[in-house]
Amino acid sequence: MQDMIVTALQPRAAERPKPERLRLAVEEFYARSTRRRHPEGEWQNGLWYPAASERRSCCDGFQPSLANRQALDSHCRTQAHVASLYDVPVGEVKAAVREDRKKGSPIGQQVTSSFVGPRPRDTGAEAFRDMRRRSRLEALGKLHAALADGLPVLKRLHALGGAEEPEEEALAPLLETAAASADRVVASLHVARHLEGRLACASALLETLQAALEAPKTKGRRVHSTVDG
Repeated sequence: MQDMIVTALQPRAAERPKPERLRLAVEEFYARSTRRRHPEGEWQNGLWYPAASERRSCCDGFQPSLANRQALDSHCRTQAHVASLYDVPVGEVKAAVREDRKKGSPIGQQVTSSFVGPRPRDTGAEAFRDMRRRSRLEALGKLHAALADGLPVLKRLHALGGAEEPEEEALAPLLETAAASADRVVASLHVARHLEGRLACASALLETLQAALEAPKTKGRRVHSTVDG
């Protein structure tokens, strides 16, 4: 396996042939998505920002906030970002990852097996928070896609309100499309709402378990002492 696996980004990657840069981008994506490698950056006032060497133009649309402190960290682990790092089209990176996964992920497995650095030290709580964040982002992403798909149709319907007599032939299919779009939005809202409920229950359960595990186990000892006495 090449020695560039899961090491620092190649400082002269731009000078390498495109096929090699594509391979490096795929390897970097696997390494980052499995958290065996991390983007270059630092925490500032509780928010994570990429280093100057890490930042690319694709980062401009992401801004960390108190609600999502690692928004840029998550972006820097995506196929779009690593494609920009290695100056290859993101479509080619996505296609290469898809092809690798169809074959059973030989590149991904090679990256995992070649990693010799320290394993992530995430606790169960940290792992759960990461899972919760990713699940929430996925649900919101689906809702955003449903809204983006439905809003143009709803705007057309709204515009028809000012017309004296909408054309019947155009109105029927428009209403049908709008109804289907509305159904998708409602379904996405239900999924997001139910997910939040499940995450809240899971968070409460995790906190209860942690409290129980961290509580001092003195009750049994006191009983034992009383019996002995």
